[in-house]
Amino acid sequence: MSHPLKPSIPHHLEYVITDAEFLIVEFSMGIEAILDESLILGADIRRFLPELVGSEPIAHQVLHGEASHFTIKEVAHYGHKNSNHLVYIDLNLERLDLQSLILFINDVTETALLRQSLVQRVNETELLLNALKRSEDYNRKIITSMGDALLTTNLSGNIKTVNPATLELFGYSEVELKNQPLALLFPDGLPAVLEPQSLRASAIHQDIEVNCQTKPGEILTIAFSCAVIQAQGGNLPVAIYLGRNITDRKRVEQEINAALAQEKELNDLKSRFIAMTSHEFKNPLSSILMSVELLEEFSLTWTAEKRLRHLQRIRQSTMQMNNLLEDILVIGKADAGKLEFHPQPLNLKQFCQDLVEELQFLAGESHEVVLHLNGALAPQYDLDEKLLRHTFVNLLSNAVKYSPDCPRVDFRVEEVEQTLVFAVQDHGIGVPEEDQPRLFESFHRSRNVREISGTGLGLSIVKRAVELQGGKITFISELNVGTTFTVFLPVGV
Repeated sequence: MSHPLKPSIPHHLEYVITDAEFLIVEFSMGIEAILDESLILGADIRRFLPELVGSEPIAHQVLHGEASHFTIKEVAHYGHKNSNHLVYIDLNLERLDLQSLILFINDVTETALLRQSLVQRVNETELLLNALKRSEDYNRKIITSMGDALLTTNLSGNIKTVNPATLELFGYSEVELKNQPLALLFPDGLPAVLEPQSLRASAIHQDIEVNCQTKPGEILTIAFSCAVIQAQGGNLPVAIYLGRNITDRKRVEQEINAALAQEKELNDLKSRFIAMTSHEFKNPLSSILMSVELLEEFSLTWTAEKRLRHLQRIRQSTMQMNNLLEDILVIGKADAGKLEFHPQPLNLKQFCQDLVEELQFLAGESHEVVLHLNGALAPQYDLDEKLLRHTFVNLLSNAVKYSPDCPRVDFRVEEVEQTLVFAVQDHGIGVPEEDQPRLFESFHRSRNVREISGTGLGLSIVKRAVELQGGKITFISELNVGTTFTVFLPVGV
């Protein structure tokens, strides 16, 4: 039977009416489904709703009109029959009369679960935001503390972000670089390999070495690693450039390569020197040894003329070795910077005549060395006789040596506008065009000399001797036609 004072209750609310001791007097039909309980009239409601335990004082106040109501929101309730049955309910306790209380029960499980889900998502979002902020701070600290330059650009090549290392490396401020074309940092424009449009998305290009220019104009060698990525929070791609200054490293590499090349050149020179000296000393020594042995064996029976011929052979071989040693000593002095220029008054005409006479004697009857003194020469010139001798003994002896089938060698001397001009002309084998750039290098010999003996030192000595006197040497040569060397020396009268 319904309580006579029971108010009009909305259909979505369930209720339980109790007396002052919480004993059940009446309950609605849907209450048992909500609580998953079988309620018993006259039983203590707290048996089925233990959540009310402890609320007795406030219930007493409501019953005596000292409080209008007592409400508990979203109480989690587990059924006695099934511990897995969980519902969230709102409890609202009001006075029905002087002896009765009415407890309204509203199932708010759906709303409570939704609210809990929203709270959980808000908490998770807040955690994610905090983590993202920490990550951004962490990344920002890494980028700021990087020693390498870091730049980002859009696909048009305009700079969007730079790190402090970039500003320090190139000498610009951040305002001067932002929104400027990346080509600003390259003296000859942005290389095609670094164009943002040419960088393949998702591919990293490493160690692209290019020259860059700082704001003060210094040229640096930078090794770039770059890639195109999708910008965070957007769909626009961004080009990232990570640059390392390798200027000092490249300079050291160049110095090492130069040192290695020089060492290789020295080793090559050493090998060529050993091969040359072995060959050039062997022939005259063999000639001397043979002549000495023949003289020892047959000198008493030979004629004086035949003995003299062998003695002259010994003398000529000795002079040949002496000249070779003299050339080696001159090259050594020149390399050590000890070859000196000591000009003294010299009768140039007499010097040239004596020199031609000496060379004619060495050449014998096979060649004719002709001296041409063009125009009037001064009685004396301030010249270094020793350096002159090194120069023209080598040029004239080469002219004789490399013209085996053309016996004439011309030696012209004249003074032209305060310059002494010497020309040595032969009509011999000439110098191949491919050998001409290296003609004055030590130990270099043209590929067409065949079996003609030589050290490859003569022209190197000539060039150094001429330059030490403040002069210069030139030549013209045609294969199988001949060669002319011209020496120009400033006049010292």
